[in-house]
Amino acid sequence: MEAFSLGLGIIPNNDTSHFLVHLNWFASSFGWEHPTAPKGIPKVGITSSGLRYHSNIVNDLNQIATELRLPEDTFNCPKPGPYEDPCGNIFFEAWRSYMASGGLPISSWIVWINIYVALVFSIMDILREWVIPNRPHWMKCRCIIGKRWCPLPKGSKEEIEQFDDYVWDKVRLTYWAISAAYFGIAAGHTCINSVFFVRYLGYFEERLPDGISMHGRRRLASEILLWVAFGIKTFGALCMAVRWKLSRRPKGWLDGQSLGRLERTKPNGADGGKYTD
Repeated sequence: MEAFSLGLGIIPNNDTSHFLVHLNWFASSFGWEHPTAPKGIPKVGITSSGLRYHSNIVNDLNQIATELRLPEDTFNCPKPGPYEDPCGNIFFEAWRSYMASGGLPISSWIVWINIYVALVFSIMDILREWVIPNRPHWMKCRCIIGKRWCPLPKGSKEEIEQFDDYVWDKVRLTYWAISAAYFGIAAGHTCINSVFFVRYLGYFEERLPDGISMHGRRRLASEILLWVAFGIKTFGALCMAVRWKLSRRPKGWLDGQSLGRLERTKPNGADGGKYTD
């Protein structure tokens, strides 16, 4: 899943302020495209096709430059120093800064773990709706450690099968809230990373020649998807909380709240009328 992406560039276009290669940063790797690449040079690529729990931005940029067959002296430049010659590529010269001397390592394992756990809990929510009415004893708590905090019911098979909606709604509420929390952490982490990284690019943009920009921007599709998932799970948890609270009310209690049941007559007077509630 894409965490966020950016429009950047590597090869400058001599006629405009744009770059010829555009980069998109996903959760743990760069995707790139070079629509005007000459014959024999790939037009698209990605720095890693598998899951990576951490990445190094500068190393990924160097890998892309290698795949595009740029001269090595234009990107494999020495670390910044007062007596070093500038890079032959203005993009990599902008990145040859003390701000990126460590390669800009990025940890993405937090996003991956939270997304996967949230998805697992969501699938379990669906399965649980079949298990509770059909095989309720399967929901018995089997924790060895921390049994007192386990949200699942405890007791024999016969006891568990006699539990009412009040017990099961509490179980549903707990797991819906947990999955909502994981989606929220993933969405928040992704949002913070994308916002701060785009702002961080401003430092490197200042090192480019006048009139040339990296055009860094956020693409919000995946962030919106995570926030929507968080909102759905949160709303579901709130609805479940209301249902759980109401499930302990005696049957017909709502009818007893009707104001129409309040009989009001005249105050004490000659006819002996009284207020009755």
